[in-house]
Amino acid sequence: MKWFEVYRIIHLTQKRFSSCAIARCAARIVGKASIAERGFATCSEGVWGRSPIHMKPKIFYGWFIVAACMLIAAAGIGFHNTASIFVRPVTEDLGLSRGEFIFYRTIIVMISAGLLPLYGKLAKRFKIKHIMLAGTIGGALSLIGYSFAWQLWHFYGLAVINGLFANAAHFMLIGILINRWFEDKRGLALGIAFAGSGLGAAMMVPLASQIIALADWRWGFRFSGVAALIVLIPTIIFLIKEHPEDKGIAPYKTNSSDKPPVAPDRIPKGLMLSQARKTPTFWILAVAFLCISISAGAPNAHTAPYLGDLGYASVFYSAVISFSLVVLTVGKIFMGHVFDRFGLIVGGAVLGISLILSPIFALLSANPVAPWFYAFFLGLGSTGFSIAVNIYAMQFFGERDFTAILSVLSMITAFGAAFAAPAVGFVYDFLGNYTVAWVTLAGLGFVATFCLIAVNFIRERLIDGT
Repeated sequence: MKWFEVYRIIHLTQKRFSSCAIARCAARIVGKASIAERGFATCSEGVWGRSPIHMKPKIFYGWFIVAACMLIAAAGIGFHNTASIFVRPVTEDLGLSRGEFIFYRTIIVMISAGLLPLYGKLAKRFKIKHIMLAGTIGGALSLIGYSFAWQLWHFYGLAVINGLFANAAHFMLIGILINRWFEDKRGLALGIAFAGSGLGAAMMVPLASQIIALADWRWGFRFSGVAALIVLIPTIIFLIKEHPEDKGIAPYKTNSSDKPPVAPDRIPKGLMLSQARKTPTFWILAVAFLCISISAGAPNAHTAPYLGDLGYASVFYSAVISFSLVVLTVGKIFMGHVFDRFGLIVGGAVLGISLILSPIFALLSANPVAPWFYAFFLGLGSTGFSIAVNIYAMQFFGERDFTAILSVLSMITAFGAAFAAPAVGFVYDFLGNYTVAWVTLAGLGFVATFCLIAVNFIRERLIDGT
């Protein structure tokens, strides 16, 4: 039998089986060396002279990780971000002020923000899958627990428990997973994964609003918590894998089929947290993300009561909120592509300008068209919570201590949102309107825009650690 006849057999069967056993059989027929010399097969190298880890599967498993993270963000974050629709029914039923009630969200965010560095350390020591599973169950049960609250301190006590578990489905852990699985197209992968939070909230707001209207706010909380458990548990158990190596593949890299996988002993490039904190870049970014978190986080709990005060029906402002969340969902994918394609300056400018325009249109919301523009720019600007902080941290400081740096920047972002919502509530309680709050938020949007653009001209991206 001629060697080229054997090659033809290997070529046809390799398309279906990619089996080293076929190569061994062919080698026995005409002599292993005659095939190996031509680079077609060796048992140790695989059929085409590459180890199995070099062979890209038809669908890279990292995209299944992205889909799983999207579901986790939807149920673990999005289902919790519906506080706005509970403000009026809870405060009217229990006789609470808006500032008092919204403060339970502040407690959640303050505790979860303070624990972000701890979760970063846990992610290095334990499997993210196990952290997510335990934490998301605790968070969903606390969500159900709100339905049994009769006094203000009940909400505050449950908020403490909720805050302990909130980071289990946080953008930080999702970002760590995505960065493990992707070297290229990280922005797109992060955008799709983080889009789940907006998608989940967009789905839950109208559903929970209907349940509140048909029953009461207690059943709204119960429905949200049970739905979260149904989505989260099977997704985490069956889909989440820690590393590409767990599937015998390398991280995603464009046109990487002929490139070797990442070596296990490769030293990651970048700065340690202690080094990053000594750079002006770190603190400029900290100010930028603090302003983003306040500008985007404060309106989330006040959109429904603000539009309700202007005389709009619950059906209208629920639709506006859902539209904002849909924009947030699509916007995360869009902004991921913008950062990948056009870079940090353009992406930062789009985020910042959106946060300036959103409160301006809020001030004009007596006109029924303005709330839709307000919702659009709020949704687009809110992508800074998740997409931007991950991308800026990786681009400026590298992967060497990415988890620790991301946890600190995320903590700053979380604290901003934690204080912003109740602060706006207390401003309303004192002044009886939201005008001063909207003007302040527009100013903070301008500061965020300036910082996100200016930081690119400092160029202290010392990702080589030098």
